[in-house]
Amino acid sequence: MTTVRELVGGQERVVSVEESATVREAAKAMAEANVGCAAIMSQGRLVGLFTERDILKRVLLKDLHTDEVAVSEVMTREIVTCSEDTEVRTARTLLRSNHIRHLPVEDSSGKLIGVLSIRDLLREEVAEVRRYLHLEES
Repeated sequence: MTTVRELVGGQERVVSVEESATVREAAKAMAEANVGCAAIMSQGRLVGLFTERDILKRVLLKDLHTDEVAVSEVMTREIVTCSEDTEVRTARTLLRSNHIRHLPVEDSSGKLIGVLSIRDLLREEVAEVRRYLHLEES
């Protein structure tokens, strides 16, 4: 069975910013990497996630100023994570049952090694179906 290590291993990098960064700085880092989420770090440890939904719901809809608000004030603090050895189907269940779109992946020492997204899982599902269909044709 495929583990999340195999999926996040192909990621170029995790977008991360310090918790003191402004909302604009975090949004810019996310836009430059074309991702929907930034890991918020403090002293090398994951302390939150900042997503496009956070920008919409916690910043724009409240008329906050992106250059004045620290990302730590509006980030998601309740983080669901998984280990690099988690099976993909378990990761799918975690995303679905917690109503989240991004799942940070940590190694055995608790270091962030990637962020799994719904998009990553969909790509894997499509690849799995293609592998299955190819086997059926043989």
